[in-house]
Amino acid sequence: MSDSASSPASRSHGGEAIEARLIGLALLVQLIWAINNALSKFALAEIPSLLLGSIRMSLCALILLPLYFALRKPDAVMPTRAQWVKLILLGALGVGANQLLFVVGIARTSVSHGALILPLTPLMTLLLSAMLGLEKITPRKLLGMGIAFSGVLVLQLSKTPSPGASLLGDFILFIGVMAFASYIVLGKRASANFDGLFVNTVGFCASAAMLMPVTIWGVFSFDFTQVTLRAWTSLAYMAVFSSIVGYMIYYYVLTHMAPSRLSAFSYLQPVMTTSAAALLLGEPITSSLITAGALVLVGVWVTERSRRVGDEVETMCAPEAGDLATAEKLVSSGDRSR
Repeated sequence: MSDSASSPASRSHGGEAIEARLIGLALLVQLIWAINNALSKFALAEIPSLLLGSIRMSLCALILLPLYFALRKPDAVMPTRAQWVKLILLGALGVGANQLLFVVGIARTSVSHGALILPLTPLMTLLLSAMLGLEKITPRKLLGMGIAFSGVLVLQLSKTPSPGASLLGDFILFIGVMAFASYIVLGKRASANFDGLFVNTVGFCASAAMLMPVTIWGVFSFDFTQVTLRAWTSLAYMAVFSSIVGYMIYYYVLTHMAPSRLSAFSYLQPVMTTSAAALLLGEPITSSLITAGALVLVGVWVTERSRRVGDEVETMCAPEAGDLATAEKLVSSGDRSR
């Protein structure tokens, strides 16, 4: 009996297995980023936020640099002097400023609040794109933005705020969102000819160099002997799993799954992050948090749905990690990095 009779079923079974693996990996990376937001609190309880951010950048750079040289293609295009300048400046903005503001901001507010502010990235990218004449704000997009921002307003005006939450911390996180949105909008052309690993490596190396004075200051002034194993483990997780492993998994799934499908998993991020904060940190899930979360997610969905239907300039809802090349591949979905 020939193999032709069984081959369709075999191919179908193989396709289902691959599909299941991709879905599992997409869920895994969202879980990695959700846990990262909660674990960062353990490290921040023992290490100053600015120093923690600078150490994280240095660790990522030390890991990514040899990884890039090991995986780079022999015929890879190298940037010109002008392109180097642009990539370094963009890296300092989208990676350094974004991740540093995340660490400083999350140290001053609750993880649950951060889970609702970070998904505003696609809305801010839309706003900046419109300001630069790259995209039009339609009534439906405006409606979505209004719904999402009303959720943030509910969060700030709530009579039962989350323990540890503060307007200052939320504002710092929002500035970080703006930094990453600017990174996406301004860097579209600058990164067009380079792969994601190269752009990410440049970004982390540039950011580590920018924050090197802080790292050196910490080495000589901070007593690292008082830092517990739990804090060191949290820091290692932030650097290795959130910034590198999570990015690599996400980029792999992106090459095998339609960006529009992958974008759907981003809506699980606030739920996963809030759940992780409740389990690991004991942060309560209040009625105002649920209401605000629903408004933010609905607002982002309405806005992004409108952008995909209109087939205009799109964005991504980036994770707190910043990869511009991945962002540009995701512009067709309105998804995140996050």
